[in-house]
Amino acid sequence: MHSKSFSRRSALATGVAAAAAASHVRPLRAQNRADVLVIGAGLSGLNAAMLLEEQGFNVQVIEGRERIGGRLFSLHHIPGSPEAGGNTIGTGYGRMIDILQRLDIPHMNVMPRGMKFPYELYMDGEHITGEQWKSHHKNIMPDEFKALPPWILGPVLLGQTNRLDSFEDWYDPKSAQHDISVYEVLKGLGLNDAQISLAFEFNISYGTSAHDVSALMMWFNDGWINSMRDGGPVQWAAVGGNMNIPEAMAATLNNEIHLGREVAGIRSDNSGAEVVCHDGTVYRADFVVCSIPMPILRYVGFDPFLPGPQAKAIRTVPYFPMTQVHFTAKEPFWEADGNSPDMWTDTVAGHVIGNMHNVDNDDITSFTAWARGFTAVRLDQLDREEAQAWVISEIERIRPAAKGKIEAHYIKSWVRDPFAGGDYAIWGPGQVSEFINEVGKPHGRIHFCGEHTALSNRGMEGAMESGERAAFDILSAA
Repeated sequence: MHSKSFSRRSALATGVAAAAAASHVRPLRAQNRADVLVIGAGLSGLNAAMLLEEQGFNVQVIEGRERIGGRLFSLHHIPGSPEAGGNTIGTGYGRMIDILQRLDIPHMNVMPRGMKFPYELYMDGEHITGEQWKSHHKNIMPDEFKALPPWILGPVLLGQTNRLDSFEDWYDPKSAQHDISVYEVLKGLGLNDAQISLAFEFNISYGTSAHDVSALMMWFNDGWINSMRDGGPVQWAAVGGNMNIPEAMAATLNNEIHLGREVAGIRSDNSGAEVVCHDGTVYRADFVVCSIPMPILRYVGFDPFLPGPQAKAIRTVPYFPMTQVHFTAKEPFWEADGNSPDMWTDTVAGHVIGNMHNVDNDDITSFTAWARGFTAVRLDQLDREEAQAWVISEIERIRPAAKGKIEAHYIKSWVRDPFAGGDYAIWGPGQVSEFINEVGKPHGRIHFCGEHTALSNRGMEGAMESGERAAFDILSAA
């Protein structure tokens, strides 16, 4: 986060002082009026806006970034327009598939390409094949799990221990007894700390360790992912980049989206709501839909203050650290050494995937090195150039055939993104039962959406679900 942006937010971080300071320090611009003001031009905010316009509301959308899309972010300056945000749309993403079809957005099934190359394991600079792994001295798992590669261990173990009859039971208060850490669950299987680390924390996909992730969230995730597989081996993506989806949604709206409107404070009373931006712009509406992620909501002042559970969630629920380095290959180094281009590593490069985003063939157009959890935090402590160089040097170290043949083009940290604060919400032990039914509740005339408020879905579909719920809540209240 830029120091100027951070200091400005810190000065406006609490209560009505945020709105008051923004409105008095800077001259107010024209006061914009709408039936509904939607904060955030990501999937959740745009879905709410579209639904409300269909019902006759005058809707104005504002966005802090200078672009539309939120955590959908296609890198058009890199061959194939790889995704720095949401990647694929599963068969169970009913709302997303409906948008693709209804807005006639060109899309394609990318699942076959994702199955073309297997992951290959690199530990301590050594390339370990699947056959070698079964009896390798670094494979410290119990005998019954030795055949499983590291990227399968966590999902299999948590799937086997899933205590939910239905994945939607995760937000039922009766499931609170299961809101314990992943560490406790795996420890209960008889695993030691080293085995737990290998099974769950090696290129972690949720949280930073087995201690800070709720097993209840993981069991919901396990059941939800399995439900996505019911439609067969299909994963959709928009041709030319998934940012085409929110851009197409925005194009349907009656009012132009106002970009660069970073929110400082929100007031609400019986007569309506008022939103003040850092640039002095004021918006007034009967209702507000707020899709700002929780780490960024910490810097928004509310009048009246948010109630206890919502305020506590905003201050305590962590978001997933995710940092990606996008690079291209000058030559196909994987053909030179005869190994798969896709790598599962114990380096700062993390999980490396070759992207095949050509419409007409399966050529690798670029690579993404996915650093997650503490590995992402470690990279974020460096400046961009140093972090990129470190990732490239580690790939060249473990893959000598790649030396001098790869070039970094872009690094994206979602934690350092001043409008995200992380990739997605990670519910810690005890936080599901305490907060999951609270964070999406209306606060006066302010209605909240965003993937962190979704109950039945994750990712893009969760964002769409939450926007739909917020729109329905306003329809009921109007």
